[in-house]
Amino acid sequence: MQLKGLLDGQEYTLVQGDIKCNIKGIHNDSRKIEEDFVFVAIKGFEQDGHVYIGQSINNGSTAIVLEDPKLYEGIIPEDVVVVQVENGRKVLSSMATHFYNHPSSQFKLCGVTGTNGKTSTVFLINNVLEYVERKTGLIGTILNKIGDETFETERTTPESIEVKKLFKQMADANVQDVIMEVSSHALDLYRVAYTQFDVAVFTNLTLDHLDYHKTMENYRNAKMKLFEMAEIGVINIDDEAGRYILEHSSCKNHLTYSIKDASATLFASNIVNHLSGASFELSYQSQKYQIKLQTPGEFSVYNGLAAIGACLSLNVEIQDIISALENNSRIKGRFETIESIKGYIAIVDYAHAPDGLENVLQSMKGFAPKRIITVFGCGGDRDKSKRPIMGEIGGRYSDYCIITSDNPRTEDPEQILDGVENGIQKTKCPYLRILDRRQAIHKALEIAEKEDLVLVAGKGHEDYQIIGKDKIHFDDAEEIKNYIKENENVD
Repeated sequence: MQLKGLLDGQEYTLVQGDIKCNIKGIHNDSRKIEEDFVFVAIKGFEQDGHVYIGQSINNGSTAIVLEDPKLYEGIIPEDVVVVQVENGRKVLSSMATHFYNHPSSQFKLCGVTGTNGKTSTVFLINNVLEYVERKTGLIGTILNKIGDETFETERTTPESIEVKKLFKQMADANVQDVIMEVSSHALDLYRVAYTQFDVAVFTNLTLDHLDYHKTMENYRNAKMKLFEMAEIGVINIDDEAGRYILEHSSCKNHLTYSIKDASATLFASNIVNHLSGASFELSYQSQKYQIKLQTPGEFSVYNGLAAIGACLSLNVEIQDIISALENNSRIKGRFETIESIKGYIAIVDYAHAPDGLENVLQSMKGFAPKRIITVFGCGGDRDKSKRPIMGEIGGRYSDYCIITSDNPRTEDPEQILDGVENGIQKTKCPYLRILDRRQAIHKALEIAEKEDLVLVAGKGHEDYQIIGKDKIHFDDAEEIKNYIKENENVD
């Protein structure tokens, strides 16, 4: 394909060379550049891709798209095509769309955005679609998948070139529906730009990612972008940001959902929670339906409503949705329960933001026979403002807390715990501070008694811990099971 065609629709300046040169591939990672590729130099948060222009040329790049050619005079040979653009990220997404021939037009595409519930909602939608024997693709936090084939993932929403490549692979595999988590970063950084979504789902907006967005208004407006790209919006109107999105959305049609407002398209009432799940009465189009989910909690009901709305928008019959949710609505690392021979129950959950932690603990309060023991921390190199808030939430709802490391990354883990401790000290909850996550989990299980609930929060499905720059194997559920096996005489 010619470079000129790849740049169609974008404003650019040809600095040198012939815009009609043939291109065999695109990338913004110089290590992945091959012969006759175009390298798109992007200024990242940790590294500036422009620094790697020389390496990309050595690897075979015959064209460079960059933002400021004056800085690189003398580095780029005269036989290499150079194009200047204002925003490399935006142009990369457009070029990738052209290169892979607009692949998302070949299937139904559903995007899910919000602070909490994205992963669970995406999997619930996927489970329903598979139940009615539709071939699905999935892009998300836990994994990417095409049909029955799964792949590891590094971030919630990949870079635009990877997203469009995945779309192409899915189209080639004759996938009928694709469901993807769409993070606020992805929307703000053009990772899903130039993509037409059939359905956009909004779950909620709570405190998170202010290290990047700075204000909640910016955070909300980033989420809002998804509803400028979709035909149908499925929106939680119990959330203030959801009501704002509904008012300003450019979607042609909307389905709303609520547990408080009976005027919503999907309204849940008579909610009953127990450790093995939740049930509620759904009001939809003047009809009442009994819904059963395999995960308890008000948050689980919201996720269920979001999934129902999305599946209805994708033309799945309501009775098929109900059957699918009743039989297959468990999600790894989301209120995942592990029973002990001693009689306590351990719960692994991904809750890593204030609202998520509060939702899980509130649900547990509803059916905790005795104590709630909570193990949690906060990630390093991330929003520091939520640490004392999470500490206070943990202390308010728990009978005993152990604060520990999550993914400290390059930050001093002791300083992270200081922030959490500032919050928990505002409560009367007794607590321990154990830096090592394995030791913290073991201590919680050691002191747990019959009918106690032990919540291990923050990492959920993750099977790793990031300490410094190293990514080491660590799985909360695995740690719990190993402890029970080794210390409680379980075969």
